Amino acid sequence: MPLPRDVRTWLTEAWFRDVPVEQILAALPANVPVTAVKAFLRTLEASPHAEEFGDLVSRIARLEWQGRIRLQAGRLDPTRRTVPRVQRLTPRQFIERAYAPNRPIVLTGMMNDWKALRRWTWAFLSKTVGDAPVEVMEHRETTDFYDLNVNRLSEPTTLREFISWIQRVKTSNARYMVARNNGLDAEALKPLRGDLGFFGGILDRRREGLSYLWVGPAGTVTPLHHDTANNLFCQVRGRKRFILIDPANAELLRDVLSYYSLIDAENFDVQRFPYLAQVERLTVTVGPGDALFLPAGWWHHVRALSPSLSVSMTNFTRLIDTHDASFPLPGRR
Repeated sequence: MPLPRDVRTWLTEAWFRDVPVEQILAALPANVPVTAVKAFLRTLEASPHAEEFGDLVSRIARLEWQGRIRLQAGRLDPTRRTVPRVQRLTPRQFIERAYAPNRPIVLTGMMNDWKALRRWTWAFLSKTVGDAPVEVMEHRETTDFYDLNVNRLSEPTTLREFISWIQRVKTSNARYMVARNNGLDAEALKPLRGDLGFFGGILDRRREGLSYLWVGPAGTVTPLHHDTANNLFCQVRGRKRFILIDPANAELLRDVLSYYSLIDAENFDVQRFPYLAQVERLTVTVGPGDALFLPAGWWHHVRALSPSLSVSMTNFTRLIDTHDASFPLPGRR
């Protein structure tokens, strides 16, 4: 029986980190055949690319070491163990205290000019834009890695039907209207865009098409993942709890599928993932009128504590290119 890919990846990294074979075998799950593991390790040892693999693993280990140094230094500052809540920052203060240092922060009192806070009741939305066609993720509770299957699980409905369902079930993770639904970019939902604000110039009102809706009952869960863009997560209705992890914890990249971690952020399995013993989690709850700045790269897990409606916005006045995936080819450095 061939070894699963995640086991082969783990074995490859352990081998080229010079972990003794005895320790590798002792750490194996009970359902992994030892004979197959030994055979795989022999292929690694005999590989003509062993030196290149070793160089790559060494580079990864160095990045992890740099992350640990940064984390240790950060622990000397007790304020970094919480997510600060601040009122009414100017654009310059926001850049200095959150955007430039790549640090999560909750802005309070800066959504007071949002008509959405007063108008967006379920009844108002059903009456005003209830006929809007939307796509809702279905079958989340019965699908592994559901957030990696957004396209497959998304089905059309109307916003009115979905709101009616939320009011009936109150708590469920079976259905969720997520940001990849194009949100307020949809023609039928554009009347809602005038109900938003721009945080005193922190966001750029001229940059459209960068506001996304999240709508669902209590109990919706977005597993631990990181985004590739800076994000201002604005809570309009209900409450959500975020678990945040500093991206300097580079070890988390060992156990990922795309941008999603295999780790349950609410219940760390230190036996399966020993490095989690050193990982600190920050927890913050946002309610109506709160806006959480989520820097690109920060790991976050989200649970809705009540029926919830949120808007995530990425149209910052000052932009950082977080999407540069270029790779330095020889001769092009």
